[in-house]
Order: sequence, then structure tokens, then C-alpha cells
Amino acid sequence: MRRLEVFTLALACLLTLTACGGGAEAPDAGRDPLPPDGGEDMTVYDCGGLSVALPTEHLDLLRVDTDFPDAEESWKPLISVYEKASYEAAMEDFGGEGGFLFGFLAMDQAAFEQHISSDGSGIEVFATDGERYYAYTYPTDVQFYRPDAESVPDHPDWPVWEKLCKLGPQVREDFLTRNNLQSFSVQDFLGRLDESGGHVVLKYYPYFLKDGDTRIYNQLLLRQPARQGEGGLWAVEQWLDERGTQYLYFPDSGKPAAEHYADLQAACDAGEHPELLTPVGAAEAFVKDYFGHETAEGSFERVPEVDQGYMERNQRLQQLVLDLEFRPEDMEDMDLLNCVGEATADNWGVLGRFMYGSDWFNPLMDAVAKAAVGENQQDRDRAVMSFFLATRDARADFQTPLSGILATQAEADSPAFEAALSEFPEEDQAYILPFSGMVSTSVRLPS
Repeated sequence: MRRLEVFTLALACLLTLTACGGGAEAPDAGRDPLPPDGGEDMTVYDCGGLSVALPTEHLDLLRVDTDFPDAEESWKPLISVYEKASYEAAMEDFGGEGGFLFGFLAMDQAAFEQHISSDGSGIEVFATDGERYYAYTYPTDVQFYRPDAESVPDHPDWPVWEKLCKLGPQVREDFLTRNNLQSFSVQDFLGRLDESGGHVVLKYYPYFLKDGDTRIYNQLLLRQPARQGEGGLWAVEQWLDERGTQYLYFPDSGKPAAEHYADLQAACDAGEHPELLTPVGAAEAFVKDYFGHETAEGSFERVPEVDQGYMERNQRLQQLVLDLEFRPEDMEDMDLLNCVGEATADNWGVLGRFMYGSDWFNPLMDAVAKAAVGENQQDRDRAVMSFFLATRDARADFQTPLSGILATQAEADSPAFEAALSEFPEEDQAYILPFSGMVSTSVRLPS
């Protein structure tokens, strides 16, 4: 998971692109350079004022499109390159375009902001001229097609396809230098953003209005994008789901975010949108627009900082139940016990809701029972005790199987059990002990 701080100045830095260019990528060691400009070795295409050079020797194998009459200037393809045989065969059989190898497109600031706040599969922004961004486009699946191909890699034309697939990265490097563009990387760009503070973190409980559940929450990061201090509007800049997936957010207004927020600030100054002048009000507006959710008092909670541990534990716990389902033989006892021992009541609530209808509970309990006794018994006992305490108020009945596991541990090695028990607060000791089956203990309990 990327460090949170790389996003803290996203809006500000996106407005000063020319000062924030990325470093050039190193060419692949095994990549053959393209021939220099000019001469019969290269054929140069004029793509909206930019030049794209393709090796002339391969042109008979390629279909090259440079005309996109319906494209908007904000998101404009420049060139698309196909393997001709796959393109024509797929068009003949399916009426669709197979054989796509690579292409380039240009986008303005507003389109770029929407791109980096979306999935963006098959599109990599790699260059800028200070005003527009340029992206390398590529297929996300194998586009090779022959009607007679039973096994694609065994087809006699496959080596030719592989050779053509190597053209894209070469042409991309040439495109960058040929057009005197500045190399750009979204990750490097975000990674250079300084941690500046000034953001507000709100927990958003999406199920609170439905059933009062506060175990599952997203985390919203808000900032004042137009004016700092009193009277400045607030806006959600990014949000994180319960597993820590991070989403940048830019309003889809057709304008760059800075221009949009400047207009919105002027409207606020004129008395409009008073709800945007507080973080909670702005969060409510965002949730309604973005998720389509209604909210209530209690749907949000302001916190000092993002809870990274909550998200990481959710990841580990959900991965654990998947591993137990698909590859239980690879699960180590202590890895299992440490995972369940570290999980909090919130994490178990998330797992229960999102795995609802799945048969994960019994396999998990069986695995914990199997791992409960062994080497380093005190560590095993401590993990099960933590698991037991975290699920005491769970909506599902964790306590019945766990109490049996605790009793087994106490019987197997009572000194280790007592030592583990002594690590917990006296109130927790008093709660655990009756379920262990132990008649007495040397651990001092509250009277």
C-alpha cells in the first residue's frame, strides 16, 4: 500500500505541473534503439502536430490509424497501431478490432485528473509538454487472432507477433525525444509531494443509518482547496476503503479541479452551499453525490489521523480466510494465530459482513483448534485469549468454540496458560478464566 502522505498536496501540485516533471525512464538493456529521424528506415506520421515514427520494415505487417474524427480535444487519441492480420481476421469473424499493439493519446488537465482518479487500465501517462499529458495505450489481454489457431503460442505466426509487440516501448521512447517532451510518471509525481498537514480525517460509517454499525468505515481526507481558514470551503481530496484501497477524487465538472473549486468558493462567498464550509457538511455532500448514500448524525466521526492498522488487519484477516479455503496446507500455526490474535472487534465485524453467506467460520475455528497447542505454548495461548476478548460482543457466536479451545490450552500446559493470562488486565483475566475450565490459578484476580 502506498504511503498516505504522497497524496496530501495532490490538488496543489497538479496545478503546477511544469515544476513537477518526472525523471526519465531508463531504456531496457536489451531494447534495440530505433533508427534516427529521416531516411528510408523510418516512416514518420503527423499526429495532431506531433510525430510518431515507425520502422518502415514492419509497415506491411501493421495497420496504422491516425484519424479520429469523433475524438474530443480533452481526450484525443493520436495513433493506434495494430497487427494487420489479427485486425482483419477479427473484423471478418467478429466485426471487432483485434490485433491492437499500442497507441498514444493526449489529455488536458481535467481529463488527466479524471484518469488518475479512475482505474486507468491499459493507459500509462508518461510525458507532458507543460499543458497536455501524453499517454501510452496498450492491450490488457492477448490480441493475437487467427481463425485456425488452436494453441496461440504454437501458431507459426506467433514469433512475428512477439516481435511486433516489442515495437511499442521502442516507439514510446522515440516519441518522447522526437517531440521534445518532458518525461512524466504519476507515481513519481505523487511521491514527491511533501507532507504539509492541513487535512482533516473523517471516518464514514456507511451502515450506521441502516443498523447503527460502526465497525465498518471508510476514511475521508478533506482539505480546503481554494482558501485556507474561516470561510474556505472544504472538499474530499481522497478516500480509503476498509481494506486500504486509496482513491483520489476530483470533481467531474469538465474543468480542472482548481478552476472548479475557485468557482465554487465564489458561490460560497455569495451565500450559496453553506454546507461546504464545514468538513462534515462537505463529507455529507460528497457521500450523497459519490455513493448515493443518505446520512444521519453519527455517520461521521472526526479523528486525528488515518488508522492504517485497521485497514492492514482487514487485509490480513480476509486473506487468511481465503488461504484457509484454497491452500490450507500452506498455513503455518503461528501465522494463523498471530493474525487472529491481532484482529480487533471492528476487523471481525468487517469480515462477518463482507463474507456473509460464505462458509468461512467453521474452517477458521477448526484451524485455530488445530494450532492451539504446540511449541511456544504461551504465545499460542496469548493469541487465542486476544481472539476471545475481541469477539466477546460479536454478533456471531465465537465464544462457544473458543471457550473449548481455551480449556484445551489450559489443560495442555497450565503454567504457560497462567503466564499468558497474567499479561492481560485484571478485568480481562476475570472474563477469560471461567471459560478455561481452570479451578484455580496463581494469577491475582480482582476481588
